[in-house]
Amino acid sequence: MVSTIPHNAAAQPASRRLESDERMNFLKHFEGQRIVEACVAGAGDFGTGVIRQALNMKALSARIAIDVDTSSARRALERAGVGSAHIAECDDPATARTAWDRGCFIAAGELSTVLELPFDVLVEATGIPEVGAQHSYAALCAGKHVGIATKETESVVGPYLTHLAIDEGLIFTPLDGDQPSLLIGLVSWARTLGFEIVVAGKSSEYDFVWNPEREELVCNREAHSIPELASAWALPADSVAPTIAARAEATRMIPPISVPDLCEMANVANATGLLPDRPEFHATVLRIPEVPTVLDVAEHGGVLRGSGRVEVFNCLRTADEVSFAGGVFVVLRCEDEATWDLLRDKGHVISRSGASAMVYLPRHLLGLEAPISLLDAVLNGLPSGGGEMTQPRIDLVARATRDLPAGHRFEMTGHHRIIDGLRPETHPAGPLVGEAAAPFYLLPEARLKRAVAAGETIPFAALEEVPDSMLLRLRRRQDQRFFSEVS
Repeated sequence: MVSTIPHNAAAQPASRRLESDERMNFLKHFEGQRIVEACVAGAGDFGTGVIRQALNMKALSARIAIDVDTSSARRALERAGVGSAHIAECDDPATARTAWDRGCFIAAGELSTVLELPFDVLVEATGIPEVGAQHSYAALCAGKHVGIATKETESVVGPYLTHLAIDEGLIFTPLDGDQPSLLIGLVSWARTLGFEIVVAGKSSEYDFVWNPEREELVCNREAHSIPELASAWALPADSVAPTIAARAEATRMIPPISVPDLCEMANVANATGLLPDRPEFHATVLRIPEVPTVLDVAEHGGVLRGSGRVEVFNCLRTADEVSFAGGVFVVLRCEDEATWDLLRDKGHVISRSGASAMVYLPRHLLGLEAPISLLDAVLNGLPSGGGEMTQPRIDLVARATRDLPAGHRFEMTGHHRIIDGLRPETHPAGPLVGEAAAPFYLLPEARLKRAVAAGETIPFAALEEVPDSMLLRLRRRQDQRFFSEVS
């Protein structure tokens, strides 16, 4: 535990954090307060979106961009709409301070270059697990709030960083624009109203778009000829399970769920206490009106073994039907038959049994809506995540899909941060002792010191540890904090 983190003067007392009645009017929610200064680490699509949106806002300034080098950070600022003449490339703290005092936008290659500047909150959007840990910890040690868009880091050490921040009057939070924050907000809304949550979740990143004339399915711009899907398009009331199985078989060439999907839902589970129904999720292929019918418990005709679950589905639609847009949903238990009959007549999505209903937000706007979370964290002391409720409940782990020899090195690649030869699963969280499975995002750059057979989860004990890993250091602190068997 670190005891030298300075308290943030802007942190709000607990009584203020509990006030939420203003949230219905965002202009009033932030009215009359000071401008929040943000530093964006990781100037990809998400980070650039934050910078771009801040240029249109009165309440947020995002003058600092950090990327792999100063020229990359400069390009991100320019893509966001900042004029080149207003950007200073800075390689040391003194140069950065001079540029800040001149009112420049600052492009830097390292967080240490700008960490002493008077910004309020770090947006960690690098997407690199180890870098996310380094940046988040350094920012908290410097008395800065942290908005985390690097879900990979959060899946390994999010509970520790959340509570470390709370201890010191700071906020470590996921951000609106990513599904976890939006879903946690929807779950908190439902719980505030006293609803029983059957399941909460998101649609996958890319819809399954069906062309009935061509008998062709398009997903992520790739077209697949699947004539057999035509017979599984409708969901007969007396054939739910067989039709769902037929859709899964027909679309088997498209991965039903991705590593980021499971990673995000693990983070939601840790923040809310809702849990996966099974390690690999059901990841069903569903049309929007079918969601509450299929994602319900078995006694009401669904596929779930119990309530209080997190889940992902793949949105099946035609090109002229509305998209779920990678949005988020909750399926609620219907307890007042007359009210829900009325809502069904108004077009709400009710299950065929009448036992459940779906409420959903068909959007996630990446960095464009993240500023709401940043303003709430700094000005109102409000997280967009689970806050004090956050606990290590679920670990994202890896199962080998082929034999892996001793000396094998794990490499993370691509937009989806996948690791070849591994299948992600969600398991109950536990400390890194004995033969415990290694968290998925502790694996990049690690090597196996013994062979692992196909079908085996990757044990932490089988790894040669990456030297000087901040992510591993923080994970061990998390284990010490939350698990009694770790001394």
